[in-house]
Amino acid sequence: MKQLRILILDDEENIRKSLSTFLKLRDYEVETAALPSEAQKMLREGDFQVLISDVRMPEMDGIRLAEEMHREFPALTILIVTAYGNVRDAVQAMKKGAFDYLTKPLDGEELLIILQRVAENYRMVEEIKALRRRLKSEASFEDLVGESAGIRRVYELIEIAARSDYSVLITGETGTGKELVARAIHHNSDRREGPLVAVNCGALPENLMESELFGHLKGSFTGAVRDRPGKIRTAHGGTLFLDEVGTLSASAQVKLLRVLDKRKFEPLGGDTPIEVDIRVLAATNEDLGQAVAAGDFREDLYYRLNVLHIDIPPLREHKEDIPLLARHILKKLGRKDLTVSSGAINLLLRHDWPGNIRELENILKSAAALVEGDTLVLEHLPGHFRAGGEGAPPDFSSLASFDDKVSLFEKYLIEEKLRETSGNVTRAARELEVPLRSLRRKLKKYSLTAREFKPDRSS
Repeated sequence: MKQLRILILDDEENIRKSLSTFLKLRDYEVETAALPSEAQKMLREGDFQVLISDVRMPEMDGIRLAEEMHREFPALTILIVTAYGNVRDAVQAMKKGAFDYLTKPLDGEELLIILQRVAENYRMVEEIKALRRRLKSEASFEDLVGESAGIRRVYELIEIAARSDYSVLITGETGTGKELVARAIHHNSDRREGPLVAVNCGALPENLMESELFGHLKGSFTGAVRDRPGKIRTAHGGTLFLDEVGTLSASAQVKLLRVLDKRKFEPLGGDTPIEVDIRVLAATNEDLGQAVAAGDFREDLYYRLNVLHIDIPPLREHKEDIPLLARHILKKLGRKDLTVSSGAINLLLRHDWPGNIRELENILKSAAALVEGDTLVLEHLPGHFRAGGEGAPPDFSSLASFDDKVSLFEKYLIEEKLRETSGNVTRAARELEVPLRSLRRKLKKYSLTAREFKPDRSS
């Protein structure tokens, strides 16, 4: 990505000049404005990524400007400059859409660190957009959500798989979205105009498995009253997706291997080979390597399926995607009007998600059904879910005062550390890096006692 283009808004000429010179010497492209109206005009006519604005100005204060510009240019990063110690202005500005704030006199090194963060955010957004563009069809990619490193790697592998016609083995725990990955590969491949036929092998009784996959001729067994083409023939010209492929019977494995090697098969009751043009995508939540070692899965079939391999990380390994996933799931549920409070998000982030994204969908579906307003709060989450998270982060949504929020979070941090140290106040003070005397004062302030965090010795 090219260097950030920055607009500086300040009614003091000396500040505009000095800050502009400082940033230009570091290769940033910088323009300046003396009035909010001038800045608005420049933002509408130019391609700026960053606005650095003073709070106190004629015409309009920086907080109102931040709100209007954030609404008009949601991708614009706004940095607010305020007087030293005036945190209230900074907090209000960030609520209105500012990315961060700086205090006067400006610390150049601090500003450069913030701009590096901004540049990295833009780089990540552009990288994800580029990956999605290369996958050609946004619609076929819409249910795959996430910006973490692990999920971005999945996007890259989907792109590679979509460009080829090789078999792909998709692995991951139950509920991670293996079928979504298979659909994304198919819909972005040269076979997109052909059918995508999905088969849940684990749901097929063994005595019907071969008939379901390979089809049968009329009279080939009791109950075969007419010819049946089977899933493989139905997928001709397109993609066959075999979910839970590790559950295939031994005889079905042999026949599938022939399909992959020769592009031919015989239906049950027939002896004339049928040619078929398919691409096979297989998925499993098992370790097929171990199944091969145990003799439960054919080694030659394993290698034919595992030409390309996509492993989807479990949700517990990319929890940073949970806020994005929550918004996406609520939108799918027809509740895009809902916002999720910080307390509810924090509890979701603490959960280990053994059921992965499917579990998250079920939790949000249950919670959304209880919401009458426009905010999903911690209390809407299922009781058993909340009960599993002792010491859950506080929900700030009902607090208006900044000081109240700070106090509530400080109390939460102290409780967490006392819980970790089993009520050892000295160790807690050391690990929190606060003087022991200060911690004891705060325990008194919040009516906390070390005794309540000590293990129950009677049990």
